[in-house]
Amino acid sequence: MQGPELFLRGLGIGVPCLVRKGRPAIVDSTMRTYVGHDVFYFSGATERDRFRKDPLRYCRRLTDPVTLKRFTPSRKSPTLEWRGRPYYFANGATRATFASMPDSFAVRKGM
Repeated sequence: MQGPELFLRGLGIGVPCLVRKGRPAIVDSTMRTYVGHDVFYFSGATERDRFRKDPLRYCRRLTDPVTLKRFTPSRKSPTLEWRGRPYYFANGATRATFASMPDSFAVRKGM
């Protein structure tokens, strides 16, 4: 399986930085961070660290790791940190399912 960087470079498309609008992100593992199954890249370490402190400020849509459906997270969205990665859920039921079997849902199938 190839990493997301190789895949994105192979597509030849640019990735925008969510934190610093108008700047391209650096598609490199050092500028990568995950929120659940979603991957984000940044134009620099400052932008990456700012995002990590408050991802909901910048994320418009995320993937619920249980249903794999996209949803708009809010400050009230259920959340859980597992193995150093934050996960957000569309509702409390999917959070409870994830918490009972995190190994089953932490890695997105087909990735």
